[in-house]
Amino acid sequence: MFQLPPVLNNGVPSDVSSIVVQVNNAERGFSVLSNGPLDMRMNPQASLKAEDILNSWPDNEVGRILRDYGEESNWYSLQNKIVKARLKGGLHSTGDLVHLIQGSTSRSKGGRQGWIKTATRVFQALRIAVNDELNTLKETLYACFDCLAPGGRLAVISFHSLEDRIVKQTFIDIIDDGRVGDDDEDDPKYEGESGVINEDNDDDKEAWIRRTIQGSNGAILTKRPITPSEEEERLNRRCRSAKLRVIQKL
Repeated sequence: MFQLPPVLNNGVPSDVSSIVVQVNNAERGFSVLSNGPLDMRMNPQASLKAEDILNSWPDNEVGRILRDYGEESNWYSLQNKIVKARLKGGLHSTGDLVHLIQGSTSRSKGGRQGWIKTATRVFQALRIAVNDELNTLKETLYACFDCLAPGGRLAVISFHSLEDRIVKQTFIDIIDDGRVGDDDEDDPKYEGESGVINEDNDDDKEAWIRRTIQGSNGAILTKRPITPSEEEERLNRRCRSAKLRVIQKL
């Protein structure tokens, strides 16, 4: 987690994404298409590597990581193949892991694109586990909110559903709203008794604020996340899955 300055801020932007330079570096072990060591550490000084998880962690933990962090439907079959690979010396490179995934993915399920999608989910799951990303994200959100001055805002862009759910739930916890964060955002009960609905915003400078959720410590300014426009997606394909949520300190 990055260190925040011990001063109050009017605003903190946060981009919850992996650094492209690291992801594209084969030696860091993040790339599905480039062979390299099974590392995946964001911090090279950390001790845990993806290779450790694949070759020594209990099989049920490997399965849990693939299921929960990768949202991989074929997690059980992959778990068994990973455990069996240990009997033949284990997995020690991204190429080893990709080869295993290719052998586990039915050609009828999308061919080459099928295994790439599966590999992307598996690599994502391992990266999250190696770097404890979800807990780090939650701790970082609390730290950022604490450094805000009254009226200051924290804006967070996430790029996949796991991150977005953490941001959504943590924002609700931060404002002390007392509701369960997994409620459907389109369900009227999601408003809660403390929810303040701003359907019509007369301030052109703040037209993006449609509905807010008021709590004792702050307000969530984006009841539903802001997503890219078609024009933004055309200019930057990487932004397609981006979701922006904003919280304001009272």
